[in-house]
Amino acid sequence: MAADRKLLAATFAAIAFLTAGPARAALSPPSATAPAAGATLVFLPSFAWTPVKNADHYEFQISADPGMGSPVLGQGKDDFFTNSTRATLTQTVPNGTYYWHVRAISADGSVSSWTPTRPFTKLWNLMPAIQNPGPGASLTFPTNPVVLRWSGIPGAAQYLVPVASDPLLGSIVFRYSNQDDLTGPPNVAATSAAISSPLAPGSYYWAVQPVDAEGNRGVQTPVTTFSWVWPSATAPQVTDLDSSAEVFDPRFTWNPVPGAARYEVEINPSVDFAPGSKVCCSGTTIATSLSPPKVFKNDTYHWRVRAIDPEGNAGVWNVGPDFKKTFDNVPPVTNPAIKNLHMRDNTSDPGVDQDPAPGYQTEVPIVTWNPVPGASAYHVEVAPYDTGTSQCNWTSIPQHWNVSTGVNAWTPLGEGWNHVKPKQDALPVANEEVSLVPGAYCVRVRARTDRDTNSQDVYGDETYLDDGTGRGTAFDWTGYPTAAPSPCLGYLCSGDYLTPAAHVTKTRTPYFTWNPIPGVQSYFVLVSKDASFTSIVDYGFTHVPAYAPRTSSAVRTYTDETTSYYWAVLPAQDFDGNLAKGDPLLASAADFQKQSVPPSLVSPSAGQVFLDQPTFRWSPADGARRYEFQVASDASFSNLLDNVTVDGTSYSSNTTYPADTVLYWRMRADDESLLGLTWSATGTFQKTLPAPVPSASNPTSGDMLPVWSWAPVQGAASYDVEVDQPDGQHKVFGNLFSPVVSFIKMTGTGVWHWRVRAEFPTSGSSTTPGPYSALNAFTRTIGQPVNLQTDSSIDHVLLSWNARIGVKNYRVQVASTPDFSTKVDDVTTDNTSYAPTMTKSGYTAGGTLFWRVAGVDADHNQGDWSAVEQIKLQPKLKVSVIGVLRRRHSGSVSVSVTDGRGLRLAKVLVRISGKGIKAHSARTDAKGRVKFTLKPRKRGKLLVTASRSGYQTAYGSVQVK
Repeated sequence: MAADRKLLAATFAAIAFLTAGPARAALSPPSATAPAAGATLVFLPSFAWTPVKNADHYEFQISADPGMGSPVLGQGKDDFFTNSTRATLTQTVPNGTYYWHVRAISADGSVSSWTPTRPFTKLWNLMPAIQNPGPGASLTFPTNPVVLRWSGIPGAAQYLVPVASDPLLGSIVFRYSNQDDLTGPPNVAATSAAISSPLAPGSYYWAVQPVDAEGNRGVQTPVTTFSWVWPSATAPQVTDLDSSAEVFDPRFTWNPVPGAARYEVEINPSVDFAPGSKVCCSGTTIATSLSPPKVFKNDTYHWRVRAIDPEGNAGVWNVGPDFKKTFDNVPPVTNPAIKNLHMRDNTSDPGVDQDPAPGYQTEVPIVTWNPVPGASAYHVEVAPYDTGTSQCNWTSIPQHWNVSTGVNAWTPLGEGWNHVKPKQDALPVANEEVSLVPGAYCVRVRARTDRDTNSQDVYGDETYLDDGTGRGTAFDWTGYPTAAPSPCLGYLCSGDYLTPAAHVTKTRTPYFTWNPIPGVQSYFVLVSKDASFTSIVDYGFTHVPAYAPRTSSAVRTYTDETTSYYWAVLPAQDFDGNLAKGDPLLASAADFQKQSVPPSLVSPSAGQVFLDQPTFRWSPADGARRYEFQVASDASFSNLLDNVTVDGTSYSSNTTYPADTVLYWRMRADDESLLGLTWSATGTFQKTLPAPVPSASNPTSGDMLPVWSWAPVQGAASYDVEVDQPDGQHKVFGNLFSPVVSFIKMTGTGVWHWRVRAEFPTSGSSTTPGPYSALNAFTRTIGQPVNLQTDSSIDHVLLSWNARIGVKNYRVQVASTPDFSTKVDDVTTDNTSYAPTMTKSGYTAGGTLFWRVAGVDADHNQGDWSAVEQIKLQPKLKVSVIGVLRRRHSGSVSVSVTDGRGLRLAKVLVRISGKGIKAHSARTDAKGRVKFTLKPRKRGKLLVTASRSGYQTAYGSVQVK
């Protein structure tokens, strides 16, 4: 037990030694002086306290709770040691109440008590002021795009700018493609933001919230509103391009809508534009006119057009005037739909009546008529006349022809063919199973144009052929013709070929007539592209000496040729084609040429230059079902830019053509069989794409990130802005739908160059770029901080300056030379003051130091350095103690004193004190040394103090064992 008590006494003695050292007992705590307890401050303050005698340095702490258990910034940033009686933080903190204290520490490591914990409240409540657009402002696309502007506030590194379609700002409509958070509002390092994409018309809401250098959000402005308006009304018109009464060739036009990239057109026979009744049009057009690619059924139509902006937002519907679409719909009798509908025979036109009996009697019934403008084919019905009912039997099955033809004539084909060809060829033989028997027949004909949008036939009115008897009949067929003997060995002689006459040029597929051959009951008609009949294009079978090309179920037409066609007739003795002649080379074949008249170019005129989308027009072609239209960049049309088919005689381009180069255009008709006919002449034109014109009010220099704008370009789908940065990098910002651009950040200060071009829509989703505008310059600056203040004394240094708008943080440099080649400090701080800890040798050396500060933006761009300020410091002494002391033994201690640069100093007063000795003082010799001989009575530490006028006092210690 006694041993235990001795051990316990020794333990308490050790505790007493540790807690009651001589330095601790001699060190008083500092007194906090700033900021005032409980103060509310907009920005983080600099912290100040009174110096403590015998203090070598100080420990500073700040926390978010009074128990100092909630560090604010992390080790070394909110808990650090300093030789100064001033302290600052290098990072800003969120709004809230914070607590701080400080204590002194002597050279031997003894510490004072902490100052009482001192609270303050950081309340960064500065609010930007909304500048533009003001509450309730109305903005117009594209002439007045949305540019949001607000005032900058000190301490803001960036600004959150939510723009939404609801007042709670929940439905964000505006983001930058390169922003970090693609779900939230833009975070803009500027005091403006341009919305480069068009908004749907309506009301929008926005606000601005500042964000400090560490991402802490400040006070958001009240939500304000603006309306977005797109005036998209236009004046639609419809024009008939064909002067003929038989054809209505519509062309729809309207005035351009500013800001429109495309237009949607709807044509409908229903006044309420019922979707199921729509006949046109799918997709959109970039032109301000439209020629429907397909014909419509004859009807009354309603139509409307609306503009589509580059983002796909639709403008208002604009209803155009109603129109009545007709094709060969004319009052009967006085102006029949089919002109000159009449009978002819194989030798005469009109045909010769065989006898004086009432009606028209013929052995070779041929029905023919004038071509109808706009018609590519005809529907012909030939039906027997029922003498019992005195009317035409249009429902008869036998002796009823219900056929289509691409030729302006009809003849009966042969029936009962035995399916044996006298001249072998792969081409099918045209024949039919309708029998021609003696008697009266009725005829009616109607024209047909191209199929409509539902692939249905579009017909004109029917015209009936009357033989003049009042019975409604067209002809009486008396039987097959007889003939005189032939001297050409059973073949036709050359003089027997009647129509077409030898060597003539036909503009349409012709019909054929010839003299009959005695003893012949049927004929084969062969048409070939060569005289040897190796390229046969038509093969017909008939019982009469006439043939209008067709089959029993389809039309048959011939292509245009620059060389001759040849046709031969091979007679057959039997009705079914048996015992036919088989060599067309012995048939005295006749020839003709087939060369249609191509369309004539109407507009554009040769070499015409277009600023907008061109519209092409041409004359109608006889027998055209549709037209193939081409635009190419070369005269040989090997590089096609457009290759479309249309039914009308105009085409409004839906392609943006290359600019400033000669382009070529042409078209040709396709006949009823969709055979391409002769090309038109080649026309030329040029397309010039306009360049945007930058606004004269665009900034040319400044600290803040700029907004650049330009005049909107009619028809532009988007814009590209090309930027050359001061660091040599080249960037292109595309898909800008409004004529304005702004930036989240700009990398680098110096001279920026930029230019803009418009992208014009083409068919589909692609675009064609126009020329760039002239090059524009903008000098980006970050101005130097101003109102620099230097607070320095023997115990502290505090540097401060005014906050600068648009700056995220500041770079502070302290140097021992005015050229800053020898730096003492180089730090970055979010705040507008900096207190060095003065622990670096540059501060202890004393003398004159130099400092400057520069702003740094959110993209790490550093601005101008401020003017250079001076710091006047007394140098600090440095104490070095060598020697060992033991309790109750004499010993020597050597003290050396140098300045901050390591130079030994003479005449420095050195004092050594502490418990167990009497204080001793002496001055250093010329080598900066002094020696003390001591016999301490107690263990512990002795304090060494060195002082000299013009220097900061320094401290050291020596251990007594």
